[in-house]
Amino acid sequence: MKYIVPLLAVLMLSACATQPVTSGISVEQSKNSFNEQLRVDNPGLGNKLAITDVKTRQTNQLTDVVVTLSSQYKKSQYLQYQFNWFDKDGFIIKGNHSPWQALTLFGFAKTQLPGLAPSSDAVTFSLAVREVSTESQEFKD
Repeated sequence: MKYIVPLLAVLMLSACATQPVTSGISVEQSKNSFNEQLRVDNPGLGNKLAITDVKTRQTNQLTDVVVTLSSQYKKSQYLQYQFNWFDKDGFIIKGNHSPWQALTLFGFAKTQLPGLAPSSDAVTFSLAVREVSTESQEFKD
């Protein structure tokens, strides 16, 4: 019995913190075409954002992409975005991993997110967008 109460407390606390940090929206380029596939992992964020345009071109044998992100929300949103690049076989290109980039998107504003492939082997990409928590977090040892 003395082990059940602490175990239940841990399970209840972990259930309160189940919102994944990386959930959000993403867009992927299909193989050999520029049709976007939108995936929404966070419906709340999906209602506040829209990907309204995706443009790609080749620059010095590298894929250059610009994704237009539009706010559908009246307040500022604090976001991060990240590009991933894939070769012709669909494998992620390692080495030049794009870090998460900070972005503040003001109410009903639009912005362009630029990405440049790390090598000429990159033929497709994906873009992920996630919210940044504005609440203070306390870390305990």
